[in-house]
Order: sequence, then C-alpha cells, then structure tokens
Amino acid sequence: MYIAYVDESGDPGRNLTVTRYFTLSGIILADSNWKIFLEKVKAFRKGLKRDFRLTLKADFRATDLWKNSGDFRKLNLNYANRARIFSRTAEFLRSSQEVAILTVSIDKGFPQLQSTVKIDETAWTMFLQRYENWLVARQELGIIVNDEGHEKMTRMLSRKMRVYNPIPSHYGRYYQAPLVKIIEDPFSRHSQDSYFVQLADISAYLARLRHNHTLWQAKWGIHKLYKMIKPRYILEASKKIITGLSFTRKKKPSSQRAEAAASTSF
Repeated sequence: MYIAYVDESGDPGRNLTVTRYFTLSGIILADSNWKIFLEKVKAFRKGLKRDFRLTLKADFRATDLWKNSGDFRKLNLNYANRARIFSRTAEFLRSSQEVAILTVSIDKGFPQLQSTVKIDETAWTMFLQRYENWLVARQELGIIVNDEGHEKMTRMLSRKMRVYNPIPSHYGRYYQAPLVKIIEDPFSRHSQDSYFVQLADISAYLARLRHNHTLWQAKWGIHKLYKMIKPRYILEASKKIITGLSFTRKKKPSSQRAEAAASTSF
C-alpha cells in the first residue's frame, strides 16, 4: 500500500495578482518504507536544528520560511540562509529514493479556463486521477493524507469519483474510469503534526515557483530548485505532457479546457 501526503501552494481564487498558479504536490511513500523514511526525515530535521536553530517541533512551511514568519520569525534568518534551507530540502527530497512525488499545477490565467471552474477542485480531480493511474500501473492500493482545510471538498470529490469519473479519450469521447485503487476518504492532518505534509508543502511551493516567482526569489535561485527534485517526480502518470503554455482555438468541453491549463510534467 502507498500513502500520499498532499499539500498545496498558491491561492485557489481568481485574483492573478495573488498567485497565478495553484499547485498540489504529494509525497508518495510505500507503507513498507514509512519507518525508514521517517528516521531519515528526523535526521534531516536535526541537521536543520543544528545549523539554523529550527526546532524539531516547528511547522516547516515554505511561505513562512521565505517571509520569516510563523515558526521562523524568531530565527530572523537572512535570505542567504533561507535559500540554503530550501536548497537542502530539495537535495534531501532528491536523495530520498523511498518516495515519489506527484504534482499538479493549474494556470489560473489560462485563456480557455472557464470562470465557473473551481480551481482547487479541478486540481484535486487531476491529482486523484493521476494517483489512481499510478496505483493501477503497480496494482497497489493507496490512501491520501492531506493538510487541513479541504476536508469536505476532498471527501465529496473522492466519493463522487468512485462512482462517476468520465475521462476524455483520444477519440473525442468519454469513458468511465471510477477510482478503485484509492481507498477510503482522504485523511486530514495539521501540517504541524506531520513532517511528511510539511515536505509536501515545500515540494508544492518549489513546483509553483517554476512558473510563478518574484524577481527576489529568482535572485536567490529558489525558482529553479524544482529541477533538483526531478528524479523523484512521477512523469508517467499522464500519457500526455500538458504544459498549459499552448492551446488550440477549437472549443473544448470545460473539463478538457481545465486539463489543458494544468501541468503535471517537469
């Protein structure tokens, strides 16, 4: 069995001045490797405590790290040290062969994305489908543990997709592919209580910065750190590489337009 620890980065609202992209990222781990990876994460966090005074109980959130807020406020880290922590975390994920990482990004400014499309629900739909595809290919079962805040939406969506899940085919039609490998409703954990959810938050943040970063973030190079994690990314979850950077003018159903606004490959 596999466990996907999922968190998000970006604002799901339509205001592009807040964030243009909304990203979900999942750290996927086999139950047989859970204890092994936990011990590695503990050792990693002890290194951060030694070098940057970040306590083991701190809520390691990407936005808090970059803005020196939350549990990072009292550390008063300069930008060089913040960038070092991001880089060390990316390197840790890269070297963690126990995990795979599945990421979905939605470009909220994509021209054909309908105003009625719910960004967070669309991202979760795509994440669930790609996680399901990945599990089917391995003939394994999986569960999801996500950060608090979307319990009702993720529960209703996963239950619906177990019964009704139309998938567009290459022939312009749809076929039903209800979820069978993702079992139970997603479980919610506050990020403060889960090292793995915190890593999913960092992963989602770095993936979003690929497309959606400030000049200051570019100055310190953290917008390129997603490349360091690339060996862990799941690239085969979708048969089609979807970049969100090009589209046809032919009118498509809303679900296909949302699909075209997403990126799951790096």
